[in-house]
Order: sequence, then C-alpha cells, then structure tokens
Amino acid sequence: MNKTSLKKLLNSLLPGIFLIGYNVGTGSVTAMSKAGANFGMDLLWAVLVSCVVTYYLMSLFSRYTMVTGQTAIEGFRRHIHPAFTIVLIVLLSAIIVSALMGVLSIIADVLHVWTQTVFPIEISATVWAAIVAAVLYYLLWTGTTVIYERVLAVLVSIMGAAFIATMLIEFPSPDTILNGLIPKIPETATGSDNSPFVIIAGMVGTTVSVFVFIIRTGLVREKKWTMEHRAIQRRDAAVSASMMFVISAAVMITAAVTLNTRGLKLNNITEMIPMLEPIFGEFALTFFVFGIVAAGLSSHLPNLLVIPWLIQDYRGLNHDTKTNGNRITFFFLSIASLFGVILGFKPVFLMLLSQAAITVILPLVVGAIIYLTSSKKIMGQYKNTTPDYVMLTFVMMFALYMSSLGIQGLIADICQR
Repeated sequence: MNKTSLKKLLNSLLPGIFLIGYNVGTGSVTAMSKAGANFGMDLLWAVLVSCVVTYYLMSLFSRYTMVTGQTAIEGFRRHIHPAFTIVLIVLLSAIIVSALMGVLSIIADVLHVWTQTVFPIEISATVWAAIVAAVLYYLLWTGTTVIYERVLAVLVSIMGAAFIATMLIEFPSPDTILNGLIPKIPETATGSDNSPFVIIAGMVGTTVSVFVFIIRTGLVREKKWTMEHRAIQRRDAAVSASMMFVISAAVMITAAVTLNTRGLKLNNITEMIPMLEPIFGEFALTFFVFGIVAAGLSSHLPNLLVIPWLIQDYRGLNHDTKTNGNRITFFFLSIASLFGVILGFKPVFLMLLSQAAITVILPLVVGAIIYLTSSKKIMGQYKNTTPDYVMLTFVMMFALYMSSLGIQGLIADICQR
C-alpha cells in the first residue's frame, strides 16, 4: 500500500475513530470499571451485544444521511415534528451537562492522585480541572472538525494502548472470558455505592449511545458520503464498534482481576490507581493513568461540541465551531463543567446517572429512526428490508429492556440519596 492509499484509508476511518474517542471515554471507563469491580466478568456479554447493536445502528443512521443528505436531528424536525426534536435536544443537553461535570471531575481527580503518587509536588483537583478546561476551550476556539478528529485519533491510540497493555499484564484464563460471554444477570453486589441496575444500564448507555448515532450523521454529511460509499461506511463502523469492544473489555478485565478478586468495590475511579501499583508497578500504573486521562479528554472534547452541533443540525446548518454564538456556548459549558469538582460531586455517581439516563431516551430515538428509514417516500429503494425489521425488533426490545433497568436504577439510586 503506497503512502497516498494509506492516507486515504486513515482519513476514511477518522469518523469511526472520532466516535471511539467519544464512546470509550471516561463514562465507559467508569461504567466498565464499576461492572468489573462489582461483577467480575459476568457482564462481558452485555458489552459484546451492545457493540453489535452499536455497529448496526451506526450503519442505519449513516444510511439515512447518505440517502437524504440530512442529519438525524434535521430529519426528526422535518419528518416527525419540531416539538419532538426540541424536547429531545433539551433532554440530551441536560445529560451532556451532567456528563461534562462528571468527566472533568474524574480527569482532575486522577491527575491529582497521580501527582501525589509520582511527584513530590501536589496540584489540587480544582487547579487541574481549570487547566484542562482552559486548554480544551483554546482548542475549540482555534480548531476545526478535521483537527478534532486528528486529536482524538492520537488520544484513542494512547487510550487503547494503555488499557490493552495493562490488561495483558494479568490476563484471565480463556474459560473466564468465555464464561463472561454467557448472558446472565448477576446477583446484587453488596457494598456498592450504586444500584446494580444503574451499572448495567450505564454500561449499555455508554456503548449504545444516542449521542454517537446523532453525531455520526453529522460526520457522514461532512464527509459527503453517499450510498456509493456504503463499503467505506461499513468498514469504518466495523472498526469503530470492534475497537469499542476491545477497549471496553480491557477496562472491565483490569477491574475484575484487580478489584473483584479481592472483594473490593469501586466508588471512585482514583481508587484503582494505588491498587494497581503493587500488581503492575509504577510504569504500568503511569500508563494506566495516561489511558484514563486520554479517555477523559477524548470524551470531554466531543461533549463540549454536542450542544452547539445539535442546535446547528436543527437549523440545517453545517457544523462551524468558530461562530461567536458557539464560542460563547463553549465558554459557559466549560465553566459549568468545573462545578462537579468545585461542589464535590462524586464523579462515578454523576457519570453512571448520565449514562443510565441515555438508555431511557434510547427507545425514543430508535423508534424515530425506524420511522424515518421505513418510509419509501424518504428513503426510496433504500428503505428498511425484512432483515432490517428483524434486527430492529431485537434492537427495540433490547433498548426497552435497558431503558426499564435505567429507570428502576435511577429511582432506586436517587431515593437512597
């Protein structure tokens, strides 16, 4: 493969890499670590099913945009109802603000604990949060979508290498892995800070993410992909979903072999840092920290972009981060993200709640895209086929079940506060 062909291949994979960075961020690290700590490998099957569903829905949403040239939000406004779309944007925006606070809190806490462990100086979590927020705001002020894709490609590479290397140091037996792929609902974990329903729904929410599918349509439109690019789109989606599974499984396995085997539960992601040191040593410990920080940055950056992009999609505009309105929005979102650290919210709790809330909205969005892609008037010859309806029936049942778990978990967890 010559240099030009390699460059074209890498460019064609950037949308999928962007979504890996968004999907396998701190929310995923939190959910997978919590699941591994509480339930060992018992929920590995849920990660696999979630990634298969994610691949299918990424392709379905992409097909809609490749046929119509519209993003999902624009399609909902045009073909369903503006009020439905506005309510959806408001709900998604509320989840994003919660996620912004949770992600930045985790990044800041990890950097704070790491500097205490490795360096003689101590930098507070609040200072780290302010530094990270300022750096990302500067990137948003000066950058473009292409730059964001390339930055996230670097972060995803660091994150993937860190988590996979950490997992391989103490890899479980093949029997343990295979047993984890057998569907089961584990018994309630005692001593956990969160309802097991929230943990399961949070795992699915961070993988089968509504945001991923909606953002996907914007990226497809920016790439100007049409149905002639179906093979490129499918390859891109397959790479994205496969890497989501590998990295998510690596995080779960690491938590299972370090925490679950010793009967320890994860209530704060920083608890993993000192616990890993006796097993993996300082080098692997530092590598793991880099992975967590890369995961956090790779999800925090797209989170800051989501609300302005949703508004631009609603208005049928191209994504442009350099407008004055968007720069003001980025500023207020950056300030809002600091409140998780300043007010001392538990980041794991914030992240799991936001991820579980996504599963509550998932059936609504899946139902909407089924409606759009089933219309011959909208999709023409590319409307859903019989195999699509079989898969979509499974996806909707899966979405409704996970939504019910998310609602039960949210009610149970909030009532305990």
